[in-house]
Amino acid sequence: MRKAWTGLAFVLVAATLAYPQKVSFKLTGGLAWINGDDYNKGIAGENRYLRDTSVSMSGTYKTLSDGLKFQVEVINYVSPSFAIGFGGGYFRMSTASKVTSRGLQEDILFDNESTFTTKVSVIPFFLNIHYLTRLGRHWKLDVFAGPVFDIVQFNFENPSATPTFSTTEKVTFTASIPALGLQGGVGLNYEISPAITLILDGFYRYGKVSNILGNWADSVSSPSGTTINSSAEYYLWYYENGSYPQIAFHDSQGPGGASVTGVRKADINISGLSVVAGVKFSI
Repeated sequence: MRKAWTGLAFVLVAATLAYPQKVSFKLTGGLAWINGDDYNKGIAGENRYLRDTSVSMSGTYKTLSDGLKFQVEVINYVSPSFAIGFGGGYFRMSTASKVTSRGLQEDILFDNESTFTTKVSVIPFFLNIHYLTRLGRHWKLDVFAGPVFDIVQFNFENPSATPTFSTTEKVTFTASIPALGLQGGVGLNYEISPAITLILDGFYRYGKVSNILGNWADSVSSPSGTTINSSAEYYLWYYENGSYPQIAFHDSQGPGGASVTGVRKADINISGLSVVAGVKFSI
């Protein structure tokens, strides 16, 4: 399938560059949403687990939802109705959330403060097939679709502190993963002049990253000293702790325990809707 997409993309780009009638440069920006999949399930499960097992809890860990998106596309027109576009962009979303919980250990009440900071950055490279039809003197409808190659950067940081026991801990994880996907959508084009067109696009993209392998580190400080562990061979895992979906960072063996079931390497689904607006310059 990958060879077929590569071959099709090569033929379309070669044909477009050979016989262009017009070339446009399209600049857009807006909002994009993602599904999140296993990561969001694990975060929701962690919130439920803390609420059910803590003496008290304030705050909520946030799931991944939306972020800003920018992209540029070079569009080559083979005819007034048919064009091939290729381009790239940048999409980033981040969350920072703090939870304070009170627990009980050996009849000692203790407070724990924990912060989750998560960043997902996506650099997409895409090829679009455009079909345009005129709706009026100034308006055109643009229907487009094509393959996408994504470079996804995932960063996670979790500093926490338990003042009662004079203990602090910081967990970090960073991974970069490639992914193949698809996108398709529709756009409204308003032609101010033959050279300048205003754009409003809505499109859906499909993509998912799996086998998320990255660099992990865990630093623990207590009255007895500081311990630092790290590895470049850790994965993001999904599992169920009783009835609670959760995520964790482990080596290739994955998490274990009497109450742990459904262990598998986690996915982050970056599929979702994008709505962008911008301008197109034609020469």
